[in-house]
Amino acid sequence: MYVSFEEYTGKILGISPKQQGNNLLPVSLSEVIEILEGKQPKRNYRVGFNAKKKQLELIHQIVNPLDAADVNNFIYEIPENNNIESDLTITQDVQENCWKIQLGNELKHNLENKKIKLNQIFFFSITKKHDPNILYKSITVDFSQAIEDDSVIIPFTMEFEKNDTPFSIFTAKIFDTYSLQRCTNE
Repeated sequence: MYVSFEEYTGKILGISPKQQGNNLLPVSLSEVIEILEGKQPKRNYRVGFNAKKKQLELIHQIVNPLDAADVNNFIYEIPENNNIESDLTITQDVQENCWKIQLGNELKHNLENKKIKLNQIFFFSITKKHDPNILYKSITVDFSQAIEDDSVIIPFTMEFEKNDTPFSIFTAKIFDTYSLQRCTNE
């Protein structure tokens, strides 16, 4: 079966046994049988990107897609390291007075090949070192901008960003690997 969907929203337009048109997701009949039989409305589903599997999939919008078994996926502290192969890297660039958010080459290439342009917003909380309860600043990043551009640039707006204040960055863990890098004046 093939699910046709809107490119930017993932809204299901139709389900067919024939491969017709653009923006198609191949699925098994068992995944869509309840929709076809009228037991579930198609509005309860959408096509979304599963970052861990690095592929599109049919998502039930009412069932929470995050793995509730591990609270660390909801409040994930991005490790400070120089892992250049990370799926997502956040750089504090003190010389340029900005944050740089960049998708890893492998992930970005995978998304571009699959022509994924679904809108999703990433939320990052900059907090006291190792303490998600003391918020310094929040950053939001549009997923589609991160795919299209080499990096998303967010200018500094607060004094702590420009110096060596210890901090952590927390987010919901969507990707497999993250990296926090700090480029200082030294």
